[in-house]
Amino acid sequence: MRLSQLLTNLEVQKIQGDLNLDIKGIYHDSRSIEKDGLFVGIKGFSFNGHCFVDEAIRRGAIALVVEEEVDPWPGITTIKVADSRQALALLANQFYDFPSQKLKLIGVTGTNGKTTVAYMLRAILSEAGYKTGLLSTPQNIIGDKISPSRMTTMESVDLQKSLREMVEQKDEYAVIEVSSHALKLSRVAGCDFEVAIFTNISNEHFEIHKNFTDYLESKKKLFLSLNNSHKDACRKFAVINVDEEYSPEFIKDNKVNLITYGVREKAEVKATDIKINLKNCSFIVETPRGREKIYLNFGGGYNVYNALAAIAAAITQGIPLEKMSMALGKFYGAPGRYKLLDFGQNYTVIVDFAHNYHGLGNILSHLRSFASCKVITVFGHGGEKYSGVRPIIGEVLGAYSDYVIITADNPKSEDPFKIAQEIEAGVKKTGKDYIIMVDRVEAIEHALRKAEPGDIVLIAGKGPENEQIYRNKVIPHNDEEVVKKIILGERERIGRM
Repeated sequence: MRLSQLLTNLEVQKIQGDLNLDIKGIYHDSRSIEKDGLFVGIKGFSFNGHCFVDEAIRRGAIALVVEEEVDPWPGITTIKVADSRQALALLANQFYDFPSQKLKLIGVTGTNGKTTVAYMLRAILSEAGYKTGLLSTPQNIIGDKISPSRMTTMESVDLQKSLREMVEQKDEYAVIEVSSHALKLSRVAGCDFEVAIFTNISNEHFEIHKNFTDYLESKKKLFLSLNNSHKDACRKFAVINVDEEYSPEFIKDNKVNLITYGVREKAEVKATDIKINLKNCSFIVETPRGREKIYLNFGGGYNVYNALAAIAAAITQGIPLEKMSMALGKFYGAPGRYKLLDFGQNYTVIVDFAHNYHGLGNILSHLRSFASCKVITVFGHGGEKYSGVRPIIGEVLGAYSDYVIITADNPKSEDPFKIAQEIEAGVKKTGKDYIIMVDRVEAIEHALRKAEPGDIVLIAGKGPENEQIYRNKVIPHNDEEVVKKIILGERERIGRM
């Protein structure tokens, strides 16, 4: 694509060089750039892309988009903009021919529940006969191809490329998780959403957001984008959980169709006659289109909310309730979310991705209500995240657990023992028994050895992840595989005795 054409929707401050260049690709990582590429220098959390301009040019960049002044290179076109992150998103939209306008794009945002809602909604759309792509925390699904995901919402140029691939694969819908990071950093700028879903919000992610107000305002950007669209406004819907305290913030500026869901407050989509146990739950969903019995193959009151969000979004697309009931009845959960592991042990083991105090409170309060014996929890907070929540997490762990094993979860550049001590401060307040074991495999083994008949062991934080990230190394690790090896290995050892 000609550079001049790429700049069509971009506000530029200064241009130096030739715009009659044929651009073969757009890049923000100088290590991946190829011949005849356009390099966009963005400021990251650890690195400033403007420092790698020389490398980008040596590797094949013929043009640059920057927001900082850089030394000119002979024959290299340089375009200066006010915000290179937003520029990257708009350039990617143009380069990949605005793929979100050719799909029915549904975005899910909220502190918790995004992944489960996205998978539930994809299951419903697929049951209704629609070919549906998915971009989520654990996996990306494009056409028939499933690949692991590296982040909740990928960088804008990768996102637009993935949406273009969905168009080429004849996907009709795209369901994507939209993180607050992505909204703040303009990763979804230019995306034309059909439906936006709000699940919930709590005090999280202050490692990037200055305060709760900044976090809230970032989340709201997804819904404000519905008001500015190239599509017909009558096709746009905001799907809001009205039981959430901050739901009015998402409703007040809405200028498109609104559909609400909830359990306690008055809502268009409401759950009644809720029945929940450790393994499953059921409820009657009441909607403007009638009532239907819904059965879920996993427990948790919060999963009732997740199902309601998916149902409400599906209603906006005209999908019959009986199709939704069929789809959810066949759905066995998103990867690493509320996964019960049964290897013949006489106690319950659950692996879950819950990694913040809101998510931990949801699952632990649920487990506590059904526990006939002890609740044993294994948990570690991720490194390079907002440390102020760690004592709060500790209090939640202690409030609902009988025994807490504080361990490591991707400590990255932080000292895992220091992270554990910050969590420990909260657990201590509850007076509950605990231990720090920063080796996660040893922590899981300790939990399983300590478990007695009827106990519940929750291994939280990593869910489906397959690695443990330290400052200077990455090691293979999957909680489910560790549990399997320990339990089956113990049975084999006892059998040989």
